[in-house]
Amino acid sequence: MPTLFDPIRLGSITAPNRILMAPMTRARGTRGHVPTPMMADYYAQRASAGLIISEAIGITPQGLGWPYATGLWSAEQIAGWRRVTGAVHAAGGRIVAQLWHMGRVVHPSFLGGAQPVSSSVTTAPGHAHTYAGTRPTRRRAPCAAMRSPAS
Repeated sequence: MPTLFDPIRLGSITAPNRILMAPMTRARGTRGHVPTPMMADYYAQRASAGLIISEAIGITPQGLGWPYATGLWSAEQIAGWRRVTGAVHAAGGRIVAQLWHMGRVVHPSFLGGAQPVSSSVTTAPGHAHTYAGTRPTRRRAPCAAMRSPAS
């Protein structure tokens, strides 16, 4: 029977042990959603895990709605994540990205007041985390593709 410290193959990744670092929302990026040197240190310190699954990384400005979360849509963000993954690899680790689109949870304040892009016309209940603190979510109008022909 394998132990926690035995290697495992996960798709194309061969991990030296079965310890997986679960993703966490760290909010350590910049307001421009760029990974910071602190993040490279943080992940490199955990490189002995069999596999690190990164914190959620936004794939587009329209889908990112968490203060200081990082993105992966600009050259500066990509360079920041290359520094992070380079530090993990230099320490002998393996890391994969958890990609994120927050959909109906995105608050319009992240988009200059524009409505978020989502597969749902309903707003998430409760409050959203913004740079100005916790704010009520806002009702949004359905996008043209989701309106009924009679509307």
